[in-house]
Amino acid sequence: MHRCPPSTRDDGITDRFLRRLPGATVLLVSHSPVWRQAVQDAAILLGCGVVAAGGRDALALLARAAPQYSHLLVDQADAEGLFDELADMATEVQCPDTDMLVLGAKANADRQLRSIPLATAGSVIEALVADPLPRNRCGIDLAEIQAALAGSWIDTRYQPIVRFADRRPVGLEALARLSHPQQGTLSPDRFVPILEQAGLAGRLTELVSRRAFRDMAGGAFGEPQLSMAVNFPLDVLLRPESIDILEAQRVAAGIDASRVIVELTESRPVRDFTTLGRALETLRTLGYRAAIDDVGPAVPLLEPLLDLPFTSLKLDKDVVQQVNCSPDAFTFLRRTISAAKAHGMYVVAEGIENPEIWAAMSALGADEAQGFLAARPLPLAAVPIWLDHWANLTHA
Repeated sequence: MHRCPPSTRDDGITDRFLRRLPGATVLLVSHSPVWRQAVQDAAILLGCGVVAAGGRDALALLARAAPQYSHLLVDQADAEGLFDELADMATEVQCPDTDMLVLGAKANADRQLRSIPLATAGSVIEALVADPLPRNRCGIDLAEIQAALAGSWIDTRYQPIVRFADRRPVGLEALARLSHPQQGTLSPDRFVPILEQAGLAGRLTELVSRRAFRDMAGGAFGEPQLSMAVNFPLDVLLRPESIDILEAQRVAAGIDASRVIVELTESRPVRDFTTLGRALETLRTLGYRAAIDDVGPAVPLLEPLLDLPFTSLKLDKDVVQQVNCSPDAFTFLRRTISAAKAHGMYVVAEGIENPEIWAAMSALGADEAQGFLAARPLPLAAVPIWLDHWANLTHA
């Protein structure tokens, strides 16, 4: 590999960069020899790595937990029509963040993106060593959330779920994001609690499920056997009209009810088990499946929930990620999986982010895996790309 002359290297800049981003690797989407050379020269000076990829391959690389990329550098003309999806995926990558930079273009304030104006090593270095734009830096108020529900601020992401036994994709979970015009993409923890406190959870649930069914009906996922999980807060599920709305949406989309999993998200503890049981029986009669979501040691009254007609149980990612380091977590997981199986349920483990967690949860008897080891939450256009990439990995 060619080395730049020592006189062109600023060791102070290099040291600051490496202290902030040790072992950094840049993901580059550009066919331009000029940009490739400029990025490669900058990487040599900074002591970081470069991976060059097309738009589709870059999307597949960002979808998974490893390797991590400190920056995504994109030439919009070479993004294979996936510029917005690449920006979405860069937003999903956190701890450490992936900062997306646009090559040779003006910064896009709506997307919270910065640009690298010139194809020179100096211009690239200046952009790489700059602090990234802050994410989710401000609060959001109820008026903005109401505007989001009335307009086009709410987006859906789809996180794949795969089977432990053969690594085959079996389903997706529909997740909400809020695309704020100033702050960029906000994760659910930034807006869902405010929305639920205002009694607007039903509107969000209706919006996300309608879009999920539309996307299923459109064949965008490429695998008609994949299930779709949609989140229902407890107070929404207990309203009789919620199931009527869900059923009307499903019928209008022409989706088989057996492909839909209603996940009970416990924003508050269950008190009325009788009413919840009736709602679950209605769902089962209509052909839906139902899951207890986010099950961890803090979930109260788990035993009565297991006696209700749920078809599956989803383990909370925080406890799953402790399976190999906490005896208490291991004991809880083993006991809960055994209890769920005794009640005829299958078990989904969230938070599968590395092969060690995968192996441990598989050995404990979990049936399905959800987490960054397989894929992050994906924009719609990224799902078929991920499916192809995952199939190649599985059959390699």
